[in-house]
Amino acid sequence: MFHHPLPFSAKNRGMTLIEIMVTVAIIAILAGIGWPMFEKQMAKQRVSDAVLTLTTIQAQLEKCLLNTGTYAGCAPCGTSDGPSMGGNYKITVQCDATLNAYMATAIPYDTTQEALGLSSLGHKTGPWP
Repeated sequence: MFHHPLPFSAKNRGMTLIEIMVTVAIIAILAGIGWPMFEKQMAKQRVSDAVLTLTTIQAQLEKCLLNTGTYAGCAPCGTSDGPSMGGNYKITVQCDATLNAYMATAIPYDTTQEALGLSSLGHKTGPWP
């Protein structure tokens, strides 16, 4: 006589609605935890874009100062609303020939973020890391 290896009641009948709902709930909880962490990391990346752009401008201006003795007439001076290297900020560089100083500002396109600034004296404004 042939015997079935599993009793009739133990047959695999698929997933129940409760099992599917629990699975969806677990996925929703994981997504709820993961999304804010992802957005925080993206915000850090955008700040890095501003920092890299501003420090590159600083290096250009300091090199020009060493070569000419003034910031006036240096290439980044007078830049208005140019894009950052990563395209997340608009960059403005204001130079003052009288004070022999500059102020470079990175203004985010994303209005939830703060602007960053860097002066010729090394003063930083905004959320620098």
